[in-house]
This record gives sequence, structure tokens and C-alpha cells, in this order.
Amino acid sequence: MRRLFPPIFAVLACSLIAACASPGYVQAWRACHAEWVQRIPPDFRQVLTTRERRTEVPDGTETCTTVAGTRRCKKGMRVEWVPYTVAETVDVNAGQREPHIRSCAARHCLGTHGNPDCRP
Repeated sequence: MRRLFPPIFAVLACSLIAACASPGYVQAWRACHAEWVQRIPPDFRQVLTTRERRTEVPDGTETCTTVAGTRRCKKGMRVEWVPYTVAETVDVNAGQREPHIRSCAARHCLGTHGNPDCRP
């Protein structure tokens, strides 16, 4: 299963960058990503992370209505955020590698387009 993470990470990262980047920047980013993944390889580890999930709990109030002689009551609810722990796989080297990739792509764009975003 470990082999699935690098391609998945690359696809997600590329899609996030492609959402707001120019085609030239995406191309530069991909080239720089391939280079920096070799220099600082991914190191996937399981880490425990605290997350929160939304849940509704009764707040002690009740709203009742009567329609055609039938009384219907509904308990009032409030939202609570409940913390829980989850194990997730993370690339512990990503934070170190990503600034190098962005800098490399910006340098490439400056050289080819005259600006760090590869905009025409």
C-alpha cells in the first residue's frame, strides 16, 4: 500500500496547483517536483491527529405545535464539536520539500516568462 501514496500525493498536489496556476507554471512545478522528490524523498509515517466531528445534542428546549387536534413536539438541538483521535499517513518531508519546489518553479518562470507565475 505504501507504493500508492506517492502517485496519489502527486496527483492531488498537481490538481491543487493546476486549479489556479497558469499552464506554464504547472509544467515548471511538475519538473521541479520530480527533481526535488529525488533530492528529498517522501518519508511516510503514521501519526496520531486530533480531529473534531459535528454532532447534535438536545439543548433542553422543546417546540410543540398542534395541527388538526394532533400535538407534535420537537426537541431543541444544539451543535457540539466532539474531538477524536485518528491515525493518518503523512509525508514528514513534504514541509521541507515544498518551499524548494515553489522556489524552483518561480525561478524557472522568471527565466522563461519574466515573472514568477509564468503568466503571459
